[in-house]
Amino acid sequence: MTGAHRILLLAFLLAAPAYADVIYLKNGDQVTGTVETLDATTLRIETEWGGVLMIERDAIASIETQREINLELPDGERALARLDVDEDGRQVIVDETGERALDVAAIQQASVTQLRARPTDRWVSRVTYGLNISDGNSDTESHALRASTLLRRGALRHQATADVDLKKDDGNTTRELYRVGYQLDWFFQDDWYAFGSSEYFQDKLREVDYRVTLGLGVGYQFWDTTLGAFSIEGGISEVIEKVGNESDNNRAFRIGADYNRFFFSRRMELFHRNELLVLADRDRGELLKTSTGLRYAMNAFLDANFRIDFDHETEPAPGRKKSDVTYIIGIGFTW
Repeated sequence: MTGAHRILLLAFLLAAPAYADVIYLKNGDQVTGTVETLDATTLRIETEWGGVLMIERDAIASIETQREINLELPDGERALARLDVDEDGRQVIVDETGERALDVAAIQQASVTQLRARPTDRWVSRVTYGLNISDGNSDTESHALRASTLLRRGALRHQATADVDLKKDDGNTTRELYRVGYQLDWFFQDDWYAFGSSEYFQDKLREVDYRVTLGLGVGYQFWDTTLGAFSIEGGISEVIEKVGNESDNNRAFRIGADYNRFFFSRRMELFHRNELLVLADRDRGELLKTSTGLRYAMNAFLDANFRIDFDHETEPAPGRKKSDVTYIIGIGFTW
């Protein structure tokens, strides 16, 4: 090898990356690059051949890093450690205390920089408004207003919502719905919380003069990060209502779910919420409500959105349909 060749080889070795992290996927593939962050749903890695890639956490079997990174482990433990894979293919972490096995799913978050603070204290409010007016063969006017606020302070989380949905066709009111709710969550252990909830609902067109629901129960927060959140909860509710000119009180089992996920650098959001009440009185059956949609952020405060609201009663007032489906396109304001 000539002197010139030696110089070129040395320059190449000096320019080559000092380390390369490896992501082992469950399908057998491998991705090599530099791990930047890992959160509840996604791993971010920078590669030489494809730039920055986002890998779904559920697709990862194990991670191997060539340098120490910041980790958040179960029970809030934080460590500066290297991720490795042992001879049996198990995920391990290596720090100054030695090596220990730890499944990828148990790593709460990881970052080459300072770890993100847990989203405990925050206050977010949103107002969404949809308007539809047509004049021609038919005269239609509809208004859909939804307001919500979420306040988290330490172990307490307050959530309040209000919905108004009005529609007139050729001067006749064809929809008139009002709903106001409040829920208080108390996180008593890690991601477990106890809740108390209340809601007032009225829909004169379906002959629901009023429905007051008071509930208690327990929920679990699977994740709550900057990329989204997912929780489920269940409990017992008291349903006080007047439907079809008949007043009644019923106990009910309640189960609910709340999911949202951000995409494209938080510009797009997918959300879904649902609640099912199984009434103890079999003659009343079940009550189901869901709301599913997309939001597209035009800036930090303004978004365009589309959602589908679904309300279902297995035993509605006589002469009324069991289900109502509402499609709403609107704009939203977040602060």
